[in-house]
Amino acid sequence: MVSANPPAALAFVRARSPQQRDERVRHLAHATRALLDDTRASELTLGEIAAAAGLAKSGVLRYAGSREALLLLVMYHEHLGWVADLDAHLADEQRSLAKALAHTLAQRPVLCDLISAAPVLMNRLAPRDVEDRLNETLQPRLPLDRQQLVLLTAAIHAFVGAVWGWAAIDSDTQPEPGTDLELALAALLHTFIAGLQA
Repeated sequence: MVSANPPAALAFVRARSPQQRDERVRHLAHATRALLDDTRASELTLGEIAAAAGLAKSGVLRYAGSREALLLLVMYHEHLGWVADLDAHLADEQRSLAKALAHTLAQRPVLCDLISAAPVLMNRLAPRDVEDRLNETLQPRLPLDRQQLVLLTAAIHAFVGAVWGWAAIDSDTQPEPGTDLELALAALLHTFIAGLQA
């Protein structure tokens, strides 16, 4: 799991074993995630990640491959955290599915920003694991076949990308996860889910 807490800088020792390399990638992902609390994904630079992690840029590239690969990794963990939050919120029978989806998405500004600022990353991210977890979470209230699940996943990303993008226009860092964002997402998702069920 990627934490939002800033990592301690690493003393430079080249990672030689697979375990050491995995630990170095985890450290870089932690540094990237911490930076995303105050910097939009589209504006985050390789140099900023390197400085936060206590490595040279070449070290970041050696272990992670690219800035985009780190953003993908953070987005993957943010997705998993979101599905876990959604599962907890769906235990409240008072909340509609669309409102639970909108509320839990609005509470994860880093995930919303990654979805909005880096849609091309989704083509490189294998989403099946996240889709399967989302399907398990929704199954009791919204049974979906694979095609419907793909459509709902695409709709979530399209709606979040559009609504978050508009909310971010007047914000220097991240938009606040306020009521307007939730209301817009809930309305869009309610309409889409109703269409799936029709």
